[in-house]
Amino acid sequence: MLFEILTTGLMGGIALKAFSKHKGLSSNDSGKIQRIMSLSGLNVRDGKDTLTTQLVKKKQYEWGWEYKYRIPLGRSFSDYEAKLKVFEDGLNNRKKNVTFNDLRQLNFDKDILLQLQQLWKAKLTEQKEIELSYDGLLIVRVYDKPLAREVAFTPGEGWRVPVGVTRAMNEFKYHDFELVPHLVLGGATRYGKSNFINSMICSLVQCEPEHTNLYLIDLKGGVELCDYENIKQTISIAYEPHEALHTLQMAYDEMRDIQRQLKRLGKKNVQQANIKERYFVVIDEVGELNASESVTRDEKLLKQECQTIMSQIARLGAGLGFRLVVATQYPVGDVIPRQVKQNADAKLCFRVQSAVASRVVLDAEGAESLPMIKGRAIYQTADKREILQTPLITPQIIHDTIEPHIIDKKGERVEETAIIERREHTVTFEEV
Repeated sequence: MLFEILTTGLMGGIALKAFSKHKGLSSNDSGKIQRIMSLSGLNVRDGKDTLTTQLVKKKQYEWGWEYKYRIPLGRSFSDYEAKLKVFEDGLNNRKKNVTFNDLRQLNFDKDILLQLQQLWKAKLTEQKEIELSYDGLLIVRVYDKPLAREVAFTPGEGWRVPVGVTRAMNEFKYHDFELVPHLVLGGATRYGKSNFINSMICSLVQCEPEHTNLYLIDLKGGVELCDYENIKQTISIAYEPHEALHTLQMAYDEMRDIQRQLKRLGKKNVQQANIKERYFVVIDEVGELNASESVTRDEKLLKQECQTIMSQIARLGAGLGFRLVVATQYPVGDVIPRQVKQNADAKLCFRVQSAVASRVVLDAEGAESLPMIKGRAIYQTADKREILQTPLITPQIIHDTIEPHIIDKKGERVEETAIIERREHTVTFEEV
């Protein structure tokens, strides 16, 4: 009897508090955030007056709260960005908050006390995450739960490939190569660039197997992209800089052929001409084609020619059905050709070591502040910037994807001899 009374009372108290919180009746973090701003030196003295950050609006979502503040004169958005870790540490003070949604997941038929203990422990270790943005007002989003550390691979649709899951209600984000043809990838080693390239290729092969054409350049010795060497979608693959030049030249020649074809048809792009073929030039570790790091004169000339062709594909390829994807783990100013970067309206940047490296990829800081979590990245387009967790693709998924498309290429290296289909005549390219 006593046990039932205590259990009922305990559950009733927790439920009442959770219900109040669910209905927005309990306190939120706005007051604490303003106090943190004051204590961390973000207020501005104007003579005898003190200008503070003023709360304009707040709204509750399923993922947490969004607050909008008017910042005082004399402060900029970068001042608040620099205090991001201060805000997060201040809010994560181990306070246990049980919500109405938490109680709905409990099974009241058995082991209720054990479930409550586990819930209490989970709440103790739960971490809130903060995201800042600015649109004339300072926007502070407080997420009740951190972003997932691992996301399973799911293929996209058509030319839309999966990029990752965002914080807002686990929304899946896709990159549409028809809308944004070129993509630049950056980030320190082992954080997810090659994993994303693999997931991108598998999505394209699964969704558009008959119209996907790949020119692959893997300058990590072939350890990342060698799986695709013998599939029918791969026109050419390269593992060394001199092979990369051959592959790029093949892609450039094909691009020029399509350009002449469109001119004969009187069309401006492949969409108008109803040409369904798309050509993806993928370069994993473009830094190996950096001409300034060449040892010999011939090597320098070769890498300069590679960069010239990359720039031409970036400038002319969008309307001709060519999509350029370049990745580097050492993003310094001279690694990514300027024409490539300027014509790539989408960037995906994983964690980097410095703000300088972040600016090289994103033209802004932020990637150096990403947590040390594999797959965590910033996806940036011309009008939006989001933090997300990219999908993890396994060797088994890659194997199952490419197995139906493996063809007999007569034992010849693809980059040395390649047969280009879909032309009036068959052309064979050979090294001399």
